[in-house]
Amino acid sequence: MPLVVFLFTSGVLAAAETKIEQYSDREYEYTFQYPAGWPIHGLPEGATNKEIRVSLEGPHGSSFTVIVDKADKKIDREEFQRNPNRKQLVEKMITDTIQQIYESVSKNIKATDMQIGERRDLSTDSAIKFYISTRHKIAGDRSVIVAGIHVVPFSKDYVINFLMTAFLENTPKTEMDALLFVFNSFHMTGEERASASRPPAAATPPEAAERQRQP
Repeated sequence: MPLVVFLFTSGVLAAAETKIEQYSDREYEYTFQYPAGWPIHGLPEGATNKEIRVSLEGPHGSSFTVIVDKADKKIDREEFQRNPNRKQLVEKMITDTIQQIYESVSKNIKATDMQIGERRDLSTDSAIKFYISTRHKIAGDRSVIVAGIHVVPFSKDYVINFLMTAFLENTPKTEMDALLFVFNSFHMTGEERASASRPPAAATPPEAAERQRQP
């Protein structure tokens, strides 16, 4: 089986066809857009899942979740930028996140295999930021894409995780475009959102990526 590759792609929705809503979290200063009519739930609800801030339901069992975790310590921007080993620090954060989040998801959905697609450093002047994409094989030889944008704001004691889950075989291209639109719309307040034609991070279905590499 060839190595799974997730590529940047655009998820463009025609404004004339789809009404767009926007969700903003003032406490943790992030925002994202989504098609009107998709069920969205602000959390936490009681003591369970208290780290979950919001959950958005997409088509065919797909979903988006924002999870806020407490950080071990605050990271100073100037100290980080002066650190000659900052790339290695981000890489360790990515590795730890794969173990703590993606491997846990894979176990919870009883996946028989997990493949890591792309892992990319997207850090800005306001936060350490990175992107991870994975694919998980589940019963019936089906594939589940789990991808996320992870943000560690400087001088804050928390980490924001924006996760997308999609069932690859059950999601038509038009609906995958809608999922990618939502995924690419996520950004921190005050951070310029990437344009629809050049999104910061998204997952191309592995079969499409493989076809693109063939002559």
